[in-house]
Amino acid sequence: MSEYEEIQKEIDVYLMKRFKYRLSLASLTPDNIISTRRNSRVDLYLRIRRIESLFPPDCLIIARISFNKERAGHGSNFVRFLSETALKYVYKHIGIESTNEKSRSFAEKLGFYSIDGSSYAISVKNLLSYFQDRR
Repeated sequence: MSEYEEIQKEIDVYLMKRFKYRLSLASLTPDNIISTRRNSRVDLYLRIRRIESLFPPDCLIIARISFNKERAGHGSNFVRFLSETALKYVYKHIGIESTNEKSRSFAEKLGFYSIDGSSYAISVKNLLSYFQDRR
């Protein structure tokens, strides 16, 4: 199993447990994008990148994320899980791509820095520190 497949499997297990699904939610595309099948509770599109682009190298990039119930802690919980997964697979950054007003506010609350005004990034180390300080 490739590293990308392992990450996809971990995300899938996380989502299935968190949202009480029995069937798999996440799949991996040939160009290393993890996406969920559309359903009523969660929508996720995640890019896995080792090379530098707009984002720093070794970055897990959230391109789309939404949950049916907003302000219920799902986003923070997922980003914490994602940062722990990034650490395990030696990814150094988490990114959020093309933010809207809500996701921009969320990114800034967690300490992400702006790359270009609409995309944000943070080091995994800083993100884990943010969550440690909140315990």
